[in-house]
Amino acid sequence: MAQVYSVNAVGYVNKTVPKNGFAMISNPLTAATNTVNALFQPVPPGFQVFVYTPGKGFDVGTFDDLEGAFLPASVGSAILLPGQGVFCKNPTTSDVTVTFVGEVPQGHLVTPLVAGLQIVSSQVPQAGTASDLGLPHTTEAGLTPGDQVYQFVTTPGDANFQKYYVSTFDDLENNYLPALKSLDVGDAVFVKLAKANSWTRDFNVNQ
Repeated sequence: MAQVYSVNAVGYVNKTVPKNGFAMISNPLTAATNTVNALFQPVPPGFQVFVYTPGKGFDVGTFDDLEGAFLPASVGSAILLPGQGVFCKNPTTSDVTVTFVGEVPQGHLVTPLVAGLQIVSSQVPQAGTASDLGLPHTTEAGLTPGDQVYQFVTTPGDANFQKYYVSTFDDLENNYLPALKSLDVGDAVFVKLAKANSWTRDFNVNQ
């Protein structure tokens, strides 16, 4: 589970990648350096980060302990900002905790959303469903197909049983069905939108 400790809009978030398993996580804070190499330290040899580019697919980086970095270098130098997300794979027999340190995003926050598949997350480090956290839908009754949210879930105590939980926006119900599951701080999801849009929030820690 994520833990958030914040003083004067600066804090840290812990995310756990289960042993012999995967997780979809985000960078929930703005760090001094937001590259994969800087954010995912320390991690064990063989730990992998999957960076998804819409329309192209995954680029996979594997941590090399001799180099002290992810290879290929293009993944290690990839920028991961709040509002984005990645898949991670932990090949070891112990859970791996990734600690993100930085500032809480504030102000008018905008995450561009493309038509089609994309990994996204809430820029505001809060828990709740994607809809609760402001994710818009682009479905239009009779005109566009239902937007979808793919949440990657793990059966408690069984990292070997992981799957997507898929919710589709129903324009008649004006909601996602089945109901969206809650997201912890630092979780990311796949979204599949009918049209491009933006995920916007106006946020201040003093609100």
